[in-house]
Amino acid sequence: MITELLTAIADRLAATEPNLKYIDEDWGQLDYYQESPPVKFPACLLEWQQTSWNNQGRYVQDGVINLSVRVADMPLSGTGLRGSEAQKVKAMALWLILGNIYTALSGWRPAESIYGPLSRVSTRRIKRDDGIREFEMVFTCAVTDRTAQTQYYNIADPAVAAAQFHTVPPAQVLGIELKEL
Repeated sequence: MITELLTAIADRLAATEPNLKYIDEDWGQLDYYQESPPVKFPACLLEWQQTSWNNQGRYVQDGVINLSVRVADMPLSGTGLRGSEAQKVKAMALWLILGNIYTALSGWRPAESIYGPLSRVSTRRIKRDDGIREFEMVFTCAVTDRTAQTQYYNIADPAVAAAQFHTVPPAQVLGIELKEL
């Protein structure tokens, strides 16, 4: 379920934000590395954070999914007053990318899916000491999960029930005789 959502988001970002050079699921690429992170900058990492569930009955649940979209860059030029205009534009490109990601994902949902539209709920800067500029946007979306929903069958014939559903009809278990209408 989450895999198809993360894949759809990655495909959406690849199609709408050509400035991103790396889009992948977040497995710690920016956090656990020796010399340099195994990404190309600017990078976008997607991660499922959590889902809060509410029971709707008969094993159907509605949930709200929180997804993290981390965007990182390793700026090689500053934005100081004495820098060239080209340096400033290049250094500020990450702000454009963040805006484009918000525009691409806000209100969007994968076609013909069980997910509701994405909505951004927070944005924050992640302070680092390695020169990487990193921002995180958290998006939410609603989902209805019916995968555990019990299927009910009215099977009166014990042979059919045993062969097809590996069960016996309730009438046989309860020791009653069903009358035809």
